Amino acid sequence: MNSATDFSTAAAHTVSTAAARAHRAVDRAKERAAPMLQRAAGAAHRTIDRVTATAAPAAQWISDSGRQLGNKSTQLADACSDRVRARPFVSVAAALVAGYFAGRFLQR
Repeated sequence: MNSATDFSTAAAHTVSTAAARAHRAVDRAKERAAPMLQRAAGAAHRTIDRVTATAAPAAQWISDSGRQLGNKSTQLADACSDRVRARPFVSVAAALVAGYFAGRFLQR
């Protein structure tokens, strides 16, 4: 029985030694990986900041242009409706003539 006890003690020692080595290996890997992960996170944050800084003026320009386009289209619609109100018969006649020629052109 003494040899069985010695075997189980040796096996337990071997397992605990292997576990301790594995823990040290994981700790070393963690120590080596931490700076790389921090650099990668920093680079990702800097990239996001650059994209945001670049996209903000573009988004503002798009917003302003859309607003200006909306204002211009409203002004054009108002001008057209003022013309139609001022001369309704001429407007209807012009629409009929334009429709006739568009129809003739599209038939070909």
